Amino acid sequence: MENDIVSEKLELLRKKDEQAFNEFSGAFETGSCHKGEILVPMYKTCDRLYIVQSGIAKQFRHKEDGSEYITWFSFKGDLLVAFTSFVTQEPSKEAIKIIEDCEYISIPRKMCYELASKYHAVETFFRELLEIYYMQSDERLFFLQSFTAKQKYNHILKEMPHFLQRLPQKELSSFLGIKRETLSRIRKYS
Repeated sequence: MENDIVSEKLELLRKKDEQAFNEFSGAFETGSCHKGEILVPMYKTCDRLYIVQSGIAKQFRHKEDGSEYITWFSFKGDLLVAFTSFVTQEPSKEAIKIIEDCEYISIPRKMCYELASKYHAVETFFRELLEIYYMQSDERLFFLQSFTAKQKYNHILKEMPHFLQRLPQKELSSFLGIKRETLSRIRKYS
């Protein structure tokens, strides 16, 4: 099952402060990108927060040899942002690329901060999302660094089966830090 945390947090915001919710949700704009398009270019400042409505995006960096190092995937209902750049307003060290035609809603960073200053409920919304983002990043870091290739696959199978169903093997193997051939072998014998 794909992520619905953002939807749950938006519903909590609506229940806490309907005026804040209305102003916040009214500030979002709709948009779309096609497969292969770069939503947030590397070395550019990320000045929008996105919520995926459909499709898939990947966040990645480049290794010294020029190859991609995928840091995360975003599906329907996920928050999508080059987080460090969004917060610091410095050029992003990662890019966001669309890997399946994508529709999203987005809000400018400036509006996020203005509404967080104006409404405590919006500030709480962002703090809670940040906490969840951090916990997910911490868990992801642990499993990617400490698990064997087979353990990584089993973790994905159990915790994120939609990754196996929807991601190209090339993208998934890059994210897991294993060769495509290794992933094929693990899948074959699992």
